[in-house]
Amino acid sequence: MDNFQYDINQWYYLHYWLKPEVLKSYIWENPTYLYGIAATPLLLVLRWLFYYRFRKKYKVALNKRETKSINLIQILRFIPLSLLLISISFILIGLARPQKSNETNTQYTEGINIVFAMDISESMKITDIHPSRFEAAKQICIDIINKRKDDRIGIVVFSGEAITLSPLTNDYALLRTNLNELKQNKALESGTAIGTALGTAINRLKKTPTQERIIILISDGENTSGLMDPMTAADLCVDYNIKIYCIGLGKDGTHQFKDDDGTIQYVESKLDENTLKNISSVTKGKFYRAYDKKSLKNIIETIDQLEKNKIVKLQYNDIKDFYYIYVKWAVVFFLLWTLTRITFLNNFLED
Repeated sequence: MDNFQYDINQWYYLHYWLKPEVLKSYIWENPTYLYGIAATPLLLVLRWLFYYRFRKKYKVALNKRETKSINLIQILRFIPLSLLLISISFILIGLARPQKSNETNTQYTEGINIVFAMDISESMKITDIHPSRFEAAKQICIDIINKRKDDRIGIVVFSGEAITLSPLTNDYALLRTNLNELKQNKALESGTAIGTALGTAINRLKKTPTQERIIILISDGENTSGLMDPMTAADLCVDYNIKIYCIGLGKDGTHQFKDDDGTIQYVESKLDENTLKNISSVTKGKFYRAYDKKSLKNIIETIDQLEKNKIVKLQYNDIKDFYYIYVKWAVVFFLLWTLTRITFLNNFLED
């Protein structure tokens, strides 16, 4: 009988509804009314004080047998008043608003949307971070992916132009495969288009349903090409509630590296630290500078700690009212009281 549906339909089982365990199981919306039930017997006392005690009495001679019969009728005459008191008690229970609550708590993790914007320009071949800046950048992405859970992650790569390597996805194995197979693409325009890369990442993030959106920009240079200025892209990120975490790789200066055919090349590398700091600050992100693998590891740990998944708790409270059951019984006893008023149980002379 604890099932809600059964309780509602079986209102006529009075013995059940008056069980102490059932009454204790309720949540009472207005429990103060329950104190009135304890006061209802006082109506009998008041009736005796103000009615029976001051009524007009007539001397009538009766034999002993009739006297015993009259006493029995006098007892029966308490039935109407008792029915009325029971009706009032049920009304008070109804006013106290008995309820039952079926509470369900649901907890789930709301993931973050992350897009890596990774520089794959020629200077990323420099080996001051072993084995190269390019391989270190790939490893940054893989390590962060390995630490995440329930996030949607995408990858944008850029040099003088930007392309999407992977759209937002929860398929982490696919992301790792794409990164492991990634090569520096000579077909792309030369240069470093940081603003364009950010614009491409924004397009991937701006329509995502969750509010937590992040771009992790990994570069070793300065904006030298592309149609969008990095600060303009940062302003767009503010509009779309996107944070930018910038990771600057390597030391400034002239560095040498071996080309694919083994030829030694020399390249001037200079990180535009001020711009990266500004775009991070404007979007409430962070800027980090990495010179070696140790500093990279610390950066990865810091970013993972800063951007945690949001735990969302949903509480469903299904409240069922039972007051009308007791109101129905109040009506039943009131009707019984009305019927007894027109029978021998009522003393017409007294009323």
